Amino acid sequence: MGRRAILSAGGTMLTGGLLSGCLGTIRRSADSISIAATEGEGRLFRRLTDEFVADETGIEVNVELKPYDALYEQNRKLLAEQNDEFDLVFIDDPWFPQFASDLEPIRQYLPDGVPAEYIRTTLDIAHWPTPRGPLPPEVSDEDPVLRGLVVVGNTQIFAYNATYFDQVGYDPPETYQDVLEAGRAIDAEIDGTHGYVIRGAQGNPIVTNFFPVGFSQAGRMFDADWRFQWSSREGIEAVRFFVQELADISPADVTKYNEDEVVTALSHGTVAQASTWPGTASLAIAENSPSARDLKFTVIPSNADGRRAPQQGNWIVGINSHTTEAAKKAGGKVIQSFVSKEGQERYVDIGGVPFRHDTFENNLDAQPWFEALYESLQDAQWRPRTPLWSIIERELGVRLHSALGGPISADEAMRGAETKIENVLENAGYY
Repeated sequence: MGRRAILSAGGTMLTGGLLSGCLGTIRRSADSISIAATEGEGRLFRRLTDEFVADETGIEVNVELKPYDALYEQNRKLLAEQNDEFDLVFIDDPWFPQFASDLEPIRQYLPDGVPAEYIRTTLDIAHWPTPRGPLPPEVSDEDPVLRGLVVVGNTQIFAYNATYFDQVGYDPPETYQDVLEAGRAIDAEIDGTHGYVIRGAQGNPIVTNFFPVGFSQAGRMFDADWRFQWSSREGIEAVRFFVQELADISPADVTKYNEDEVVTALSHGTVAQASTWPGTASLAIAENSPSARDLKFTVIPSNADGRRAPQQGNWIVGINSHTTEAAKKAGGKVIQSFVSKEGQERYVDIGGVPFRHDTFENNLDAQPWFEALYESLQDAQWRPRTPLWSIIERELGVRLHSALGGPISADEAMRGAETKIENVLENAGYY
């Protein structure tokens, strides 16, 4: 029975000290813990805890699934109010800087310690403050502490239609120049097919889609002092390349394209290339996909010098610092079991996205995109680590979308983004 059900069953008589005493008695047993998770990735988390973790640990894990935005709000309220309704916290990595201070340092709660097989990027991203890059002023003097563990090893990969590439005589793309040249040939020579597709809907979609282009061409978005770097000559050129040259070989209405439209275009063979995510890759090659046998996957392309930047998109689970000590210990056992070697072998069997070297190496043929994902995770780059990321993303997304749609130039987009974003950071005490 969940905690809410227990309270409801007692009616209004359980109040004041009696409620506190009864709740404390229930919670001390810690044979049952709770977590809210996202509807997508959370379903596999719940399935593995039901089918493996609960039996191995003897701990019942109550997983409540919520839509993405509702989960964010649930986490925000839970931690801001120092509530113990949920013992574990399921966090998308862009939220982590906002919530990490309310998560327990996790090492002390892992009975067997952190597995040595974790891919380094997926371990680093669960530290707060971040071990690399500029730090927000409120944590600038703190040392990095591991405050959760990645449970979904998402990062961007690249999809291309190998049949079309063979028809026009091009090898799989390694650089963005390769992407452009092959895309132009496909666009010109194969009727009804575009050489590329941009995920260009305003906000998170276009920022995420542009990220590997901008980072590979212009480097990190911010310097060590939080000054915006994509207004540089290289950054403006990266935007121009994206909104003009890649847009020229994309469908005409990509300013409206989100992930569903990208999946449809890839699976029906109306586009030849796209940066994508593991979940999208699986949908594009589903049994009913006309292009399932044609689509192949590789790492995100690089610039001419070999710098590549697949965006990291991991989900992290941490221990709520406001729950009981018994629940924290139980939560540590649950997380340990989930990320264990056996746990991750079973995770792959049910369709999960791993994050351990040994899991990938033992299962590279489990999914057509596993090899590309494994290689991409080695170079994965996280979004700037600040609680202000959602505001930064919004300001950047508005201007990228306007540049893609045509009202403003690449130069105007990046200089406008620089002004707005640096004003936000200045008002927050970053300068």
